Amino acid sequence: MFTQTESQQALNANKMEFLQSDELEDILLVARKHSLRDAALILCGYVHGLRASEAVSIRLTDINWQSETLTVVRKKGSMTTTQALESHRGKPHLDQKRTLREYIKSRIQDGSSFLFVSQKGSSMLPTTATALFAKYCQLASEERALNGKAPIARSCWNFKILKHSRGTHMVMGNANPYLIKQQLGHTHFSSTQVYLHGSQKQANAAAAQVSMEVFS
Repeated sequence: MFTQTESQQALNANKMEFLQSDELEDILLVARKHSLRDAALILCGYVHGLRASEAVSIRLTDINWQSETLTVVRKKGSMTTTQALESHRGKPHLDQKRTLREYIKSRIQDGSSFLFVSQKGSSMLPTTATALFAKYCQLASEERALNGKAPIARSCWNFKILKHSRGTHMVMGNANPYLIKQQLGHTHFSSTQVYLHGSQKQANAAAAQVSMEVFS
């Protein structure tokens, strides 16, 4: 029987490339307890597959409440896209529309055109967004440990993991690869592939299903 040593298990845990759905939920729940702004920031980053620099650049005018959409101006040669704001019945922490409305209602009114502002009223820096995300990963990990669950791998304590997680979760839901490309705002599919991560368990299940269909 082949088993991994604790050090090998720790090494593999630190190589995780995306958040499991329950890990993302735990992060959002912790963030929501501390700050609606931070919860909205993380949720926008996930839903639209944003880098920290793109998330903090969102302006109030980028939201169209009539059509319930957000225009995302991406960087690094990616596309500018107008995407739907997501709602989620039964789970307020996953309901982007609700979270954004609640945050904007409580948002500091300092005349800034940016959606996410610092506690001092100025626009938020990408490094601040990244630091906040790492903070909530740590807090969520501490709560998970108390509940007997594995902590979130340190390799995931970076805002960019939200983009990787969004793409991978869409793969898990059998979304069309080119629709994933559109959601992540990529011009070329080769860029999208960097953000898609599967598992051997999923591969085995898919292979078994194909075998059943081919040899039925």
